Order: sequence, then C-alpha cells, then structure tokens
Amino acid sequence: LITASGAMGLTSLDPYTGKMNWMTGTFPLRTVASPVYGNGLILQSCGGGGVGKVLIAVDPYAAGTKESPRIRYQRDRILNYVPTPIVYQNHAYLWNDNGVVNCIEIETGKNIWTKRVGGNYSGSPVCVDGKLYCMSEEGEVVVVAASPEYELLGKTPLGDSSHATPAVANGRIFLRTFHRLVCLQAKP
Repeated sequence: LITASGAMGLTSLDPYTGKMNWMTGTFPLRTVASPVYGNGLILQSCGGGGVGKVLIAVDPYAAGTKESPRIRYQRDRILNYVPTPIVYQNHAYLWNDNGVVNCIEIETGKNIWTKRVGGNYSGSPVCVDGKLYCMSEEGEVVVVAASPEYELLGKTPLGDSSHATPAVANGRIFLRTFHRLVCLQAKP
C-alpha cells in the first residue's frame, strides 16, 4: 500500500498489518495529486498556490533501510500540483494546473516536450487508446496524443464549468460539469 503525505513523503505500508516497509521522508509542501506507478517507479508531486514545486520518482524495490531515500530523481520545474500525472508506455504526462502539459521519460525524468494547451485544471487526465483527455475548469475538453511527439487532437467546449476528472467505463467516457453529465460512446 502506497500513501503520500507531507509528513512522511511517499510511504509503503503492509496492507495486512499496517507495518511500515519504507518511507522517503517529508515533502516540503502539500500533496494533492495521487501517486502513480509506471516502469518500476512511483511518481509523486507536492506544491502550493496552484503550482507544483517538487516531483520525486521513487524506486520501491531499491535496497536500503526503512528510512533510506529510494529517490531515483527529482524535478522542480513545470510540475503538476492538483491534477494527477498519468503514465502511458515509457512516458509520464504532467498536466499542470495552469494548462501546461509536459511529457517526460519516466525512467530518467528527462523532459521530452512542453506545450501550453490553455485553461486551468483541477481534474486529472485519463488515457484512452493513446489519447489523453482532460477537462478544464472552464468546461473545455482537451485531447492530446499520449506520445513522445506532441499532437493536439482537439478542444471541445461543453459550455459549463467543471472541476471533475473524466470517467471511463464500458466503452464510454463520462464528462461531469457543474450542471450536466455528458456521455460519449466509443466507436465500435
């Protein structure tokens, strides 16, 4: 079981006993986004005031003591704070609160591309068939290719504000605004 908090950083707990397996140590600011796992690493960010300040990549299998940092790398620029990153294939996508999206190599933290898509974001992106969908606070759905080559696939305004993350189930994507629920069905 992996948890994130300012007081202990990323922490691994045995889900049956609650015993701590390891921790990374304190984060300097609040954690809002959830931890994500991909390619053997766990990513977690912290920040404040609508801006991500620190992101760490932790190797949960690294040798060490309970208190020994297992941090593979750390980033301190162009980071998410509220939206949770998403991992697809060998890359992580950081959809930042201020409408800047960047693609990084998950193994190294190396920046691949950074693009401004516009808007403000409280919801997180989802990935469907190699496409990232994220809905801005202004109610615009932005679709970007989950690829090391940047490609904006479209923007669709829903005409109502939102702070929600799109949901995906049974071949459909659900988009919740403050006053509506929109359901789109995938092509067969």
